[in-house]
This record gives sequence, C-alpha cells and structure tokens, in this order.
Amino acid sequence: MEFKIDTLPQDFNTSIQSMERRVNDIIYKTKGEMTWILNYPAIYTCGASKSDNDLLDKSKFPIFKTNRGGKYTYHGPGQRIIYLMINLNQRNKDIKEFVKLIENIVLKILKRFGVNGVIDHEHHGVFVKKGDGNLYKIASIGLKFKKWVSYHGFSFNLNPNLEHYSGISPCGLDNKNVTSLSDIGIEFDKEIFDHIIIEEINNAFAK
Repeated sequence: MEFKIDTLPQDFNTSIQSMERRVNDIIYKTKGEMTWILNYPAIYTCGASKSDNDLLDKSKFPIFKTNRGGKYTYHGPGQRIIYLMINLNQRNKDIKEFVKLIENIVLKILKRFGVNGVIDHEHHGVFVKKGDGNLYKIASIGLKFKKWVSYHGFSFNLNPNLEHYSGISPCGLDNKNVTSLSDIGIEFDKEIFDHIIIEEINNAFAK
C-alpha cells in the first residue's frame, strides 16, 4: 500500500483526475493500491444521489459534481479527506462489507482519541453523541467502484468552520448536526492524526 500526504489545499478537479488515473493503473496492474490524504479549500461536492432541495445556498462556495455515491457534503480547511484506491479483486468483493470496514477504521481512529463513535444505520458515515444526547456526524463516506477498484473514500472533521455547512443539508441531514474533534473538546496534532490514519488503514487492509 502506497500512502501519499498533501498538507496544502488541492485543486478539486485536478485531484479527481489524478485519482482516476491511479485507479486505471491499478486495474491494468501497472501500479499498486494507494491511500491519499489531502484537503481542499472551502467547497461543496454532490454525489450521485443528490437532491436539489439539499442545496440551501448556491452562492456560498464553489459546487462540484462528482461520480461518488452520496449527496451534498462540505470540504474545506480543518478537514482531512482520505481517498482509498483499493483493489477488491484481491480482497472480498463485497461493497457492504467494504463500507463497514471503512466505518470501523473511523471508529478506531476516534477510539485513539478516547471518543466512542456511533454508526447510524439510516445514514452513512460515523457519528458521535454529544451532551444533549443527539448524534452529530464527524465523518462522511462516499465511494465509487470501477472494475472492483474503489475510489473516493471518507472525510474526517478535525477543526473546520462548522458554519460552512449552513449552505447545504449535508448527506440529507440537518446542517446543525455536524461536529468535529475540536467541537467536542479533543486536542490533536495534525501530523500525528495523519500517522494514526495510516496505521489504522494498514491494519485494516493488511493481507
């Protein structure tokens, strides 16, 4: 497994093109699997199951259409995007199990910070329960597959400006029902966080 980390905000279209090229390389066996950890400037993206009703403010940030699953979501500073280019031809060809595996990766990352994550079976992603007893999304999952090679992946909120979600209903949820590590009072180091991601992904996909 190759890991790539970019700390500066990436251009969305350029990064998607790069990811798709890598997927083709994996399919044609010229390169191996890859995890890409990156971030973006403030943008909204919409997946294959988007609803126009979920876009509340068209002028707030640039909007990009994608071919991943899911609805509208926000990407921006204070968030880590993890693109997973994994060859399921060499693993278990079960998309539901693959989603569960990603959920478990996020749960284990949260556990490393002493946080108990929650899976809401009505909504993809990982949530945490705050003091008011309600669930708040801290990580979103959106995937696409080409000839059983995955791409796109998940995003994790470290310390984004949560007000930036106000222009959408993220993943069809109330835009107030999002949170981050900093929002729940967890201190972190971004470099250490990236290494934790790498460790947990290595553990999950070890052959």
